[in-house]
Amino acid sequence: MFDFIKRLFPRKGRSRFVDLSGKACSDEEYNRIRQQQQAEAMRILHKISTKGEKSLHPEEKEFLKRFSQSNYNR
Repeated sequence: MFDFIKRLFPRKGRSRFVDLSGKACSDEEYNRIRQQQQAEAMRILHKISTKGEKSLHPEEKEFLKRFSQSNYNR
């Protein structure tokens, strides 16, 4: 009888999320990484506003592209 009750209320596993790199992570880790990514995006946007878009490195452009696409895919 106990097994029957356990099957009625299965344990839920921890939610898994995927960050920009495609790595699966826990909810807490995802939130921490997402905050870091948002801070990096703000730093790059500030750089654009002060020095212009031509001052960006190719890696910064690629980061902004991936970051903006990840916001649309939510």
